[in-house]
Amino acid sequence: MIFSQKIFRLAISLCAITLLLFFLLLFLFSTQGKITEAQYFNYSVLLSCFALPLLYSFFGFYSVYTEARQRALGFRNIWRLVFLPMFIGGLLSLSVIFIFFNTTGKWAEDSLQRGWYELMTENPNPEFMEKNGELLRAMTDLNTNMFSWKVFFLSFSAILFFYFLISTIFAIFLKNRRL
Repeated sequence: MIFSQKIFRLAISLCAITLLLFFLLLFLFSTQGKITEAQYFNYSVLLSCFALPLLYSFFGFYSVYTEARQRALGFRNIWRLVFLPMFIGGLLSLSVIFIFFNTTGKWAEDSLQRGWYELMTENPNPEFMEKNGELLRAMTDLNTNMFSWKVFFLSFSAILFFYFLISTIFAIFLKNRRL
């Protein structure tokens, strides 16, 4: 298969799985009365910090593995095979999520904010609260937009660092190897 087709298919798959997980959690929260706002926030964080990085790393390794079975690849090709699907899939899914929160999902954003604040007040950390008083005030104000363009670009730059790091690690360890 041509590299660009493979990269595009993997990127679309990553985007679809990410959006499926996001909307599945949102659906469960909005339809199940058992999930509190604090749990919704907590599950969102767990999904974003643990499940999605593992998923994206797996897809990156899979894309290299399928090509490296046929022939040994150089650093540049491996890096490209890992980075581009994650970049395209992540950008697409994050864009859809931010558009959702800024259009029809304002209620979900408010729920996330209230859930975050509820977790902060249930498990207070005096040192954190003392150092981040402005953040606490902003998070309790429901007029504050957690999903602004500034937040989008800051979030995506942190995510890009992860993509860059994973791509570089895979490329270093798998270059010129046939799997």
